Amino acid sequence: GGGKGVGRGGEAVRMFEFRGIYSKDPSERLQAVMDCRDLPPDAAAPILCHVFDGNISDTSLREFAALALGFKPNNRSFEILTQVVERDDNDEVRAAAVAGLGYLGDERAFDTLRMLLFEDHSSRARASAAVSLGMLRDPRSFQCLIQSLEEEKEGVYDMARACIGALGELGDIRAVQHILKFSTSGDFVTQQILAEALGNLACPEAEEALKFLQKDEHPNVQKAATLSREQLAVRMLGKK
Repeated sequence: GGGKGVGRGGEAVRMFEFRGIYSKDPSERLQAVMDCRDLPPDAAAPILCHVFDGNISDTSLREFAALALGFKPNNRSFEILTQVVERDDNDEVRAAAVAGLGYLGDERAFDTLRMLLFEDHSSRARASAAVSLGMLRDPRSFQCLIQSLEEEKEGVYDMARACIGALGELGDIRAVQHILKFSTSGDFVTQQILAEALGNLACPEAEEALKFLQKDEHPNVQKAATLSREQLAVRMLGKK
């Protein structure tokens, strides 16, 4: 018979998708994992868990499954993602698992993410940890992200971008004084992320910085600054 709220046809499709993860053909296995995007979390769970329980070695498959465990959460997501971060020997997979922890939004991940931010050997995992700390929206993340931003080497923008974006997610206006220096970085992607972050930081200094960024020569920066000024106007009204 059909499962809870699912007709027989739905069950048959699920069984077919689940069978794909056992295929000897790598492309069929990858397809089974990619199809999880369209499944409810409980139906995706056995497929995603099997990737790690069955030690499937395909990197791209493990990467996507790690991310999906975050945005299609099940009761083993936190345990599996934490293990992947600690034990997987591929840095791309580990970075995806770090991002998965951000999507999951489980506050238990805070200590792991903080440690990764400062101590991990992989720059990709460190940047991913910064983004995920922003997604957790835990006030304790503020000081970690500021410290990481201050320690960044001049001209190395990956980490700066991740920290600026995460500070925007936290919405703590104390961040503004620390991120304004990037408005003259000359790196348009960093300036665009800065403009987007400033839209979440409702204070006059953010407004002034956005006016400056609206005059930037790059259209992406101009557009982001214009949108953020509109957003900021609404937020500032809300504060009055």
